[in-house]
Amino acid sequence: MTYDDRVEEIRAARRELDDVVREIQNVEVDGVREFASFLAPPTMDDIADAASGPPLVYLTAAEPGGLALIVRGPEVEHVPLPDLTSQALRDRVTPYLAAHARDKDSSAEDGETWRAALDEITRWLWPTVMEPVLGRLPGPGAATLVAGGLLGLLPLHAAWTEDADRVTGRRYALDHRTLNYVPNARALSAAKEMSRVPPRRLIAVAAPLRTPPGRPLEYAGTEATVACAAFPEQPLTLAGAAADARTVAAELRKADVAHLACHGEADLTAPLESRLLLAGTDSLRLRDLLTRRLRLRLAVLSACETLVPGTSLPDEVVALSTGLLQAGAAGVLASLWEVGDVATAMLMTEFYRLWRHTEEPVSPPEALARAQAWMRDTTNAEKLAGYAEATADCAPWLPPAAARRFRLALMTVPGGVEARSYRHPDHWAGFAYVGV
Repeated sequence: MTYDDRVEEIRAARRELDDVVREIQNVEVDGVREFASFLAPPTMDDIADAASGPPLVYLTAAEPGGLALIVRGPEVEHVPLPDLTSQALRDRVTPYLAAHARDKDSSAEDGETWRAALDEITRWLWPTVMEPVLGRLPGPGAATLVAGGLLGLLPLHAAWTEDADRVTGRRYALDHRTLNYVPNARALSAAKEMSRVPPRRLIAVAAPLRTPPGRPLEYAGTEATVACAAFPEQPLTLAGAAADARTVAAELRKADVAHLACHGEADLTAPLESRLLLAGTDSLRLRDLLTRRLRLRLAVLSACETLVPGTSLPDEVVALSTGLLQAGAAGVLASLWEVGDVATAMLMTEFYRLWRHTEEPVSPPEALARAQAWMRDTTNAEKLAGYAEATADCAPWLPPAAARRFRLALMTVPGGVEARSYRHPDHWAGFAYVGV
């Protein structure tokens, strides 16, 4: 492809994205253009207001070097990132995406190739991006990242460096700060407003019965049981044939929290068609969600690659996760890749325990970060001991059926009970938090 061809390809992608954005901005709900400000350029006042709490960190690659802008209210600090050139980022992302695209479950060799690619790029992210930024954010706390361009494809929270004092031999970015993501300052301000919704009523969607049947989601029911235990007053589970699009859409409008354990598909060429796959041949498209008046404190998208953007113009990608923010969710927990069933179910169980079953309130982004660190750092034996203690105490966060399944999985996992079988980022870093 010649340079002129590539320029024209980018222009065509820009025109296509502009058309999609205009289509979203013109969506009417009850005769009102609810999304007129969708992806509209924010003013400095908008940005300062959004950054009135935790710092807002803009990250971008450029020639001859990238930069970070750390916004604390009206104050903006410039952090040079000299090694984050556009070419260097492309050179790293291209093999990473190639490994990502392979079926890493088809053989042990493919799985190792994917894990090696993930290790390589997250190690590169530490000195290139996250170490300089975190060095300007001393002490504990949170920060919100606006990752521009191809950076939006990467798990910045999993950037790491060697550290002999850690049980895994590594120190990760999430060990320094609770990191969540937003597409822009306007989305963050809207999410803050929506976060005031008191989370009372849960809808859980578990393994819709597809026609023809898809890959089984063996732990989807376990996830739904755990999620319902976190909202004992008003839980509703839609599973199998009951999880059709009409019913799910209607119940989403009544819910404060949604846990969706199903398959998903991202349409990178027509992002409004990105969808969650429901019962029969039904699907719930992003286009459909944008016409609903949702008021969700949290949407958990425990589905494949619900956070993955496209690569043509990922700066302002329209995806299920960011679209749900616009549709009325304060926070979205979504995935960058397909995480294994057992690991996902255990991670979600710990997430809900920290968010909903602790004496001191823990925010959803912090609950996810702490659950990921627990998943990574504890041995199989430590997990087993924790589940045994919770079972003996009849702890409400661990339903007996979930405890039995987790114990069986941990007792048969390769490596034995003393291993840290879920230490690799492949098992825990795939989930990221968008919003507040």
